[in-house]
Amino acid sequence: MPAPRDIVAALECVISIFFSDVRHKNRAAFILCDELVEMTCKAKAKAAQPALGKIDFPTLLALPAVGLDTITDPLGQTIHASHKTRNDMQHNNAAATVDDPHCADAILDAVKVIDHCYRGASGDFAASMKILLRVVGLHATNGDKAKLTAFENAMANNRWRGPKPKIRTVELPIPVGHRRYWGIVLHSDYATVEALLNRVGAGTFD
Repeated sequence: MPAPRDIVAALECVISIFFSDVRHKNRAAFILCDELVEMTCKAKAKAAQPALGKIDFPTLLALPAVGLDTITDPLGQTIHASHKTRNDMQHNNAAATVDDPHCADAILDAVKVIDHCYRGASGDFAASMKILLRVVGLHATNGDKAKLTAFENAMANNRWRGPKPKIRTVELPIPVGHRRYWGIVLHSDYATVEALLNRVGAGTFD
């Protein structure tokens, strides 16, 4: 069952921020990821109960239409813990953030929530989205760190093609293969990124 377009677009936004070079990118992506989870669950709940009013997060998850109880369901427990972390970050500690693995975990959990609410929705994601999620998976807590290192090296050493404007003597070329600049190539050269993932044996996105 395909997920609503706004939910998929929100996921694309989160992933773009995660791979960007903006300050506090993990904080922003993590907070937006939690909002994506809540938005997905509310959309599912409102489809069954159109008059659904204001509701707190644990009660929302426990609704029969959502079925992610924070006490009995492992995914419900995980996203509730992330929700509490997000609340603390946003309301109590303006400087708090999360590291790459924690943020990647939250993104993958959001995909699980989307699949839970709209069964098999991730199977309808664009091929480009699935490639990006494979990269996210390498960064996750249970990701293969050796393969992540191999992928980072492959990205850095790849000869990226593209327009080559004349560089002025006061300018430096941007090493787009380095992690800091992945946002430039991950969204424009999916075929090469997929080939590099396959070369290092990175897991597929199912």
